[in-house]
Amino acid sequence: MKLQYIGTGAAEGFPGMFCQCEACERARKAGGHNLKTRSCAIIDDQVLIDLSPDLYVQSLLLGLELGKVKDLVVTHTHKDHLDSFFLGLRARDGATKLPKIMEEENYLSVYGSSFVETAVHRALEEESYSNDSRIRFIPVETGIWFQAGRLKFCPLKANHKKDELCHIYAVTDGSGSLLYANDTGALSEETLDMVGSLGLVFDVVSMDCARGTLPGDGHMGIKENLDLKKCLEQMGCTGPNTRYYLNHLSHMSGVIHDDLQRMMRAEGFTVAYDGMAVLIG
Repeated sequence: MKLQYIGTGAAEGFPGMFCQCEACERARKAGGHNLKTRSCAIIDDQVLIDLSPDLYVQSLLLGLELGKVKDLVVTHTHKDHLDSFFLGLRARDGATKLPKIMEEENYLSVYGSSFVETAVHRALEEESYSNDSRIRFIPVETGIWFQAGRLKFCPLKANHKKDELCHIYAVTDGSGSLLYANDTGALSEETLDMVGSLGLVFDVVSMDCARGTLPGDGHMGIKENLDLKKCLEQMGCTGPNTRYYLNHLSHMSGVIHDDLQRMMRAEGFTVAYDGMAVLIG
């Protein structure tokens, strides 16, 4: 299984488009991995996790063939994770020409909560030329495994948007396993118990670190990252070969990618960057 981070920045990107704070100016000057577009990821070049508003340019830069993607797994409905305009274009015959294959195979399967379902239907309603048969919504339930392509996903309750059920995901292909944990703050005891009940020892754990050096809220910071790492170790959900990655970085604490990598390397974390590919299993 291959996880590729398409974008690794928070909602405003890093540096923020209009922002002139010290961290954003440092990121612009340093360049490289310090430049972060809005977060989403892809597994095995086939299953998307979230739909970033930067995905068009990201796909050109990374050489992604998004027309071949059949499955989209959504964490929540914030616009930096579910760009409804892109969904409308995928559903519009004139905007997206697909190969002459069986019509029932021309759809994109979208997986998510009932909140995601509402957002998907709204996106199709707003696109007056949409062909609704091109988007197939599949509801998911917290703690219940589902299959997307050859991968199995288990939705787990995130601590993020107070008025919406948001998910993080455990993912496995039978030989390797991943915990993909953003957007979320510190996980609840209920979610941790559910993670422990899965019977998996994760090869890779990917964590939100939007808060950086600041206290966590609906996102994690360094303290929450360290706490979750320790908790997973104690529960036996990770082992000596587990790799830990930090994702979804923001300028809010004044820490750029290079700073965070220096700070967290000794703690066993790697800071993810746009385009980074991680082999699992």
